[in-house]
Amino acid sequence: MPTCLIIGECMVELAPLTRDSLRKQFAGDTFNTAVYLKRCLPACNVNYFTAVGTDLLSREMTERFAEEGINTQYVARSQSKNVGMYLVNTDASGERSFSYWRNDSAARQMLTTEALPDAYFDIVYVSGITVAILDDPQRDTLISGLQRYQAAGAKIVFDPNYRPQLWSGIEQAREWTIRFYALCDIAFPGGDDHRELYGHHCEHEVFSFLQALGVREIVLKRGADSVEIAQHNRHFSVAVKPVAEVVDTTSAGDAFIGGYLAKTLAGEKCSVAARFGARVAGIVIGAKGAIVESDYFFQRLD
Repeated sequence: MPTCLIIGECMVELAPLTRDSLRKQFAGDTFNTAVYLKRCLPACNVNYFTAVGTDLLSREMTERFAEEGINTQYVARSQSKNVGMYLVNTDASGERSFSYWRNDSAARQMLTTEALPDAYFDIVYVSGITVAILDDPQRDTLISGLQRYQAAGAKIVFDPNYRPQLWSGIEQAREWTIRFYALCDIAFPGGDDHRELYGHHCEHEVFSFLQALGVREIVLKRGADSVEIAQHNRHFSVAVKPVAEVVDTTSAGDAFIGGYLAKTLAGEKCSVAARFGARVAGIVIGAKGAIVESDYFFQRLD
């Protein structure tokens, strides 16, 4: 059975239903990826490492993890902190904007609350948001843990997912993003992230930058058109099928990574993984919310 450890923060997602009512869900980049990975590869033992509180929302969140088949044994419970929250607004084109309440969330102290598990994993996945919410000592602890997993045979996967508001400044973000890139085996860089962080304007600049850091598999999604991949110094493009209707792009990238990792863990080539990841993302952006209803998802995946 393939096994995966995903490290990050899940939050309460609030989205307007009417002028006076909101819909509550649970979401967050790494949790979204965990859900779609598990849905796409049910045989995978997907473990989520995070911290929550002991309040009602924290209990409901942990129950939601279990409902999706995600292993909760590495979810730490803080006695003094609760989970973060965000409000999402989606415009007519499906693009979204967010308001956050997460500065004092339990997940921001996850590595002071709990130690990383002493176990073997085929893949360990972290995002730039995971890194951004931690303080420097926890970031160093995370790097040490990833090095230990990698030495034991795990592939380290990293998506920079740059969010300026989570960093004290761009120099700090650049430095830590490079440190995690230098450690990873598979990277999912974003074109917008690299323009903002490093002034890169094309995939060749991104690939050259990451290959110089030692990244062996680089997967760059170019919107609705293609996925550009560099693997072992070989660059190729994978065409993807355009989506007829875009409703909500909230977790498109997270869903893509979940699908990609599912096929990777199943032993498929990266070109197959890229096509499948794009298909999963296409399903997800056709409905509202970061985590689409399972019936809707599986009907379109089959």
